[in-house]
Amino acid sequence: MRYLRAMLGLAISAACVIALLTQIDPQRTWQSLSHARPGWLLATVGVLLLSMLVKAWRWGVLFYPTRGLRLQRLFSALAIGYLVLSVVPMRLGELVRAYLIGRTEPVAFTQAVGTILVEKILDVLTILAFLALLGLFMPLPVLGVPNEVLVGLGLGGVGGLLILAWLPRQRILALLARLQLYLPGSRRFNLVRMIGPFLDAVAILRYPRVLPVVVLSSALTWSLAALINYLGLQALAIEAPVAAAIWLMIVTNLVMILPSAPGYVGVFHKFSVIALAAFAIDANEAAAYAIVLHALIYGTFIALGLIFVWRGGYRWRDLWPGTPPAAAPASALVSPQTAGTDPVPAIVTLPEREP
Repeated sequence: MRYLRAMLGLAISAACVIALLTQIDPQRTWQSLSHARPGWLLATVGVLLLSMLVKAWRWGVLFYPTRGLRLQRLFSALAIGYLVLSVVPMRLGELVRAYLIGRTEPVAFTQAVGTILVEKILDVLTILAFLALLGLFMPLPVLGVPNEVLVGLGLGGVGGLLILAWLPRQRILALLARLQLYLPGSRRFNLVRMIGPFLDAVAILRYPRVLPVVVLSSALTWSLAALINYLGLQALAIEAPVAAAIWLMIVTNLVMILPSAPGYVGVFHKFSVIALAAFAIDANEAAAYAIVLHALIYGTFIALGLIFVWRGGYRWRDLWPGTPPAAAPASALVSPQTAGTDPVPAIVTLPEREP
C-alpha cells in the first residue's frame, strides 16, 4: 500500500508537470526568470528562516505541560524533518522529526507525533480562517463555496478541538480498549497507543494561558508564509496585490493533501499558476515565480537540514525510528533525569500549569 501511494504521488506530480508544460511558453518563462531580483530573493529566504523559527517555537509550546525544551533542538529536528520531506517520498519527514526530538529531549516519540497531529489541525484551521477573511474582501468564484460555509468550517473545527480537549481521557481510552477487542487485525495496532498521545497533545487547549499563545503563533506562522509569497512575487517583478499572496498560500497548502513526489514537485508549480490566474497573471510569469520560490524554499530546507545532520553527527540510517542510533555526541542527547539540571537556560519558556 505504501508503494502504491508513492507511485500515485509520482504519477500526480508528473501529470501536473505535463499539464504545466502544455500551458506555458518555455522561452517566455525563461525570460521572466531572468528578471529575478537578488535582493528580494534574499529577503524571501530571511523570512522563510524566521517562519521556521516560529514553527519550532510553537511546536515546543504544544508539548505543554512538558517544559524546558530547547529551541535549538526543536529547530534542528524540524530542519532535518524538512530535509527528509524534500527528498524522500510518502512524507516521512514528520515522523523523522518526532523521532529526533524524542532522542534529544525528554519526550516520547508518541507524544511528539501527537503534537504534530495537533499542529496540522491548527494549520488547516488557520488557513480556513485566512480563506474566510479573504472572502470578505474579494470574490472567490474558483471555490464556489459561500463564505458562511468557510466560517462554519473554521469555527466547527475549533469547537471540535475544544470538545476533544475537555473529554475525559481515561474513559475515552477505556472505550477504545474495549472497541479494539472487536476490530479485525487488532493485534497489528493499538488504538490506545495511537489516539492517546493525540488526546494528550490536544489537552493543551484546556489552559487559558497557553491557548492565546498557540492561536497567535499559528496566525504569525501563516502570515509569514503569505509574506514569503509576496516577496517571491516582487522578486520576479510581478505586480500583484497582497491578496494574491494570501490566495497563493491558501491554495498551494491545501492541495498538499494530494499525494505527490517529494517536495511537491509539479503540484506546487501547477497550482501556483492556477491560483495566480485568478488575478489575471500571465501563466509564464506565474510559472517562473513557482520555479524560483520552490527552488528557494526546498533548497533552503535541504541545505539547512544537511547542516544539522552534520552538526548532530547523524548518519542517514540514524534518522529513522526502529534503527539502532549511532553514538551521538553527548551535547546532542538529554535524559529526563538531567533535563532539569542543564546549566544552560531553556529558550522555549512555557507558562505554569494551571490546576
